[in-house]
Amino acid sequence: MRNKNFIIFSIITVIFVFTLFIVNYINYSKINYIEISKKVLYEKATSLFNNIVNTRQWASNHGGVYIKAHDGMKPNPYLKDNHIYTKDNELLIKINPAWMTRQISELSNKKEKYYFRITSLQPINPNNMPDKFEKRALKFLENNPNQTNYSSIEEDKYHYLGTLLVKKSCLSCHQSQGYKEGDIIGGLRVSIPIDTYNENVQLITSKTDLLYMITFLTSIAFISIFTFAVQSIYNREKNILRLNKTLEKKVKDRTKELSKANEQLTQISMQDFLTNIPNRRYFFKVGSQSFNVAKRERYKISLVCIDIDFFKRVNDTYGHQIGDEILKLVSSTMNKQIRKADILARTGGEEFVILLHNVDASGAFVLAEKIRESIFDTPYIKRDYHINTTVSIGISEIEKDDKDLDDLVAKADEALYVSKQQGRNRSTIYKRT
Repeated sequence: MRNKNFIIFSIITVIFVFTLFIVNYINYSKINYIEISKKVLYEKATSLFNNIVNTRQWASNHGGVYIKAHDGMKPNPYLKDNHIYTKDNELLIKINPAWMTRQISELSNKKEKYYFRITSLQPINPNNMPDKFEKRALKFLENNPNQTNYSSIEEDKYHYLGTLLVKKSCLSCHQSQGYKEGDIIGGLRVSIPIDTYNENVQLITSKTDLLYMITFLTSIAFISIFTFAVQSIYNREKNILRLNKTLEKKVKDRTKELSKANEQLTQISMQDFLTNIPNRRYFFKVGSQSFNVAKRERYKISLVCIDIDFFKRVNDTYGHQIGDEILKLVSSTMNKQIRKADILARTGGEEFVILLHNVDASGAFVLAEKIRESIFDTPYIKRDYHINTTVSIGISEIEKDDKDLDDLVAKADEALYVSKQQGRNRSTIYKRT
């Protein structure tokens, strides 16, 4: 779960960082486009300003020009030597650079969309007094002599004001104001309509907002898709793990069942179904192990072989059902007489063996007699039956030359045969002949 949350957090972080990068790039592009549009306005205003300044400079280089007086054109009252008469007594009006600039500006203002105006902080002509923008621009240029122009976008116009420097030809009029050549005498204002600029800014703004929205929606979509994908993968893995655990549990339970079944099968395969004591297979498996340990560790083990006397006669006389009951009774009686460490097993129809640990032949003989007497003293009594049972017993103990359990069994069988030969219902210890 921690890994899942980390992956989702990492994906969101990467997408967030990428989104910020795209948003910053879009914003930078917007700002850059607006700056370019402003630069276009600036260059246009500069070009118009230079045209007027060049015309003014031409007039200044020639000390002004004279034109014939006509209706509406009177001598400049603020200019010395503002007129002369020809030999024909015709009035000529002097147009100095400032007067020429004003005349051209007024003409352009009437016919064009552009607006020109000459101004100064200390104008000789009161009509040239600066407005708010012009005053702010002139103050800025006065405080920043390294700057040659000042511009600002206000309302529906782009305003540009460039400096006008005092030329030698200007001193004739302005020397009394304390100016010297090279000083800023004033400025020429150029105002340009910004309809196209506003349309472009509005267009780029609307497109930028659209791109912002698309970027954010795309980011949200990617976050949702990746989060859903990671969640789905982890849910699938969780289901797989849950199924694996369920399968493992089923396998484990099934293994336990099989193990239990195998144990039951093993127990069944090594237990006599009638008497519920170990069978021949169990005896030879465990007995062989005990024999090998006794041989290696050099301690005594003894074997007692028991055979029920005349058991065939019992079956023939009373039937196999009674015979089975007697087998159960005999095995139960023997089982009560032995230790838990000893092994009692049924090895044949009416044949039994007992493997005794740490017991020699003499000790085995004592136990054998006790068992023989207990069996005789425990008759089968049921309904009209009263059947006494006797057994013949053969005893052997491990010796150096015995190689395996079969040697011990063979010797006990020989001793059992002797017991039967001598009249049955007795115990015999094997003696080497």
